[in-house]
Amino acid sequence: MSDIEELKRAFDDIVWMAIRYAHNRHTYAPTMVRNACKVRDKFGDFSLKEDDTLSDPCTYGDQPYLKDDDLRDLFIKYKELHFPRRRLNE
Repeated sequence: MSDIEELKRAFDDIVWMAIRYAHNRHTYAPTMVRNACKVRDKFGDFSLKEDDTLSDPCTYGDQPYLKDDDLRDLFIKYKELHFPRRRLNE
């Protein structure tokens, strides 16, 4: 296994936990996870599996809800990129 393959595998092994940690956090963590997924997707064969444990968006005290804190859209983007919907007339 090449060094690149080992790095890709290591990323794939930990990305799901990073998404769980960063989801709905009002910190820089969601942005870091999004950036990491974009970089990893450039190498191809990126298998992002949907996580049913992610909760709906929420607010914490007086902190507003930020759309980018909700990481569930990563799964939607992955599905649309790798499994595009076909039109009925195709």
